Amino acid sequence: MKIRSATRLAIALLSAMGATAYAQENPFDAVFALMTQDRAPDSPGCRGCHIGPGPAIGTYFGNTQDEVEMTFTVDRPDLIEGGRGSTLASFLRDGLMPLSGSLWTDCELELLYTWLDQVAPTLPVAVATEATR
Repeated sequence: MKIRSATRLAIALLSAMGATAYAQENPFDAVFALMTQDRAPDSPGCRGCHIGPGPAIGTYFGNTQDEVEMTFTVDRPDLIEGGRGSTLASFLRDGLMPLSGSLWTDCELELLYTWLDQVAPTLPVAVATEATR
């Protein structure tokens, strides 16, 4: 368990500080690294339920990083619509997901928000709809 926690911390810190060996071009890289941790009580990962070679429980996101990112941005944009107020962000922030896993830390949520800020509107869905009228 301590190794998994250390891995989570290392991913979050290195990604947040930009201390990777090369400039991180896609902020989804850090999000995918968290999502693909194997399912376990101390894991923030989605692997085993939503990510893997085949669907298991709930909405299937895909197996590879490209498939998962495509699911969110093309096939199921409703999951990230609203950015920080989206279904995905809310479920992770409120602890509804990962099921039987550990809550995403504030640092891990910031990695998600960085990506969402680039690919999804930042206003909550209801506010964004009202603003366009």
